[in-house]
Amino acid sequence: MKKKKSAFTLAEVLITIGILGVIAAISLPNLASNVSATQLAASLKTTQASISDKLDAALAFEDVPNVRDLKAFDCTTLPELYKGLSKYLRLDAVTEDHKVYALNDGSLVETWKAADIRQTNTKAFIYITDFTADATSTGTLAIKQNGGQVLRRSAIVYLDVNGYTKPNRYGYDVYKYYLAQNGRLYPVGGSDVSLFDTNGASDESSDWENGNENYACNWSSVGYGCAGRIEDEGWKITYFGKRLKDKKE
Repeated sequence: MKKKKSAFTLAEVLITIGILGVIAAISLPNLASNVSATQLAASLKTTQASISDKLDAALAFEDVPNVRDLKAFDCTTLPELYKGLSKYLRLDAVTEDHKVYALNDGSLVETWKAADIRQTNTKAFIYITDFTADATSTGTLAIKQNGGQVLRRSAIVYLDVNGYTKPNRYGYDVYKYYLAQNGRLYPVGGSDVSLFDTNGASDESSDWENGNENYACNWSSVGYGCAGRIEDEGWKITYFGKRLKDKKE
């Protein structure tokens, strides 16, 4: 006796397609978010390292120990600073104002003027501020004892790793750093900046996990300190889409 061939009915096929559609609708946004997070973290790591390495080379070339001793910093205006740094960094003029928003609700935080922003590569932007205020910590010894590297803050540097591509949010694609005396960039929210801002104290008020909105990195904050979180967590972005403050495990 021949066995009857089994076949799917139209109803079964439609049900299967419906189930697959539901699974796709649930998983694809998460997949897209994970891909975006991976790309942004990789771009941040590359951009930060590139700038730090080139400034380190500038210190060696001019044979000076402190980034403030570079000829580029012997100025009073940003255009002069960028002109001096253009010997070491690729800095091209940006033609549009750059609006930056908070991580939590997308509210406008500030607008960078086009004249004050320069590209560091085809996508990433660098914005420098506080470059005339050479802040020196009063807790240098304590910072060294705790393994900190930032003894002087020579400037505040913002990196937008994907330029005009939206959303231009702190903690999403815009990150805040301190430029230290050694020419390296240290992330706000990280341990080095925390030690500097607290003069070497064992204080968590300036780190990404326990700090206020100027340093924290969660979906209830502006997101300034997210660069520190990304670096601490192994150059991964784990907080996209999470509304509650999540602790390190």
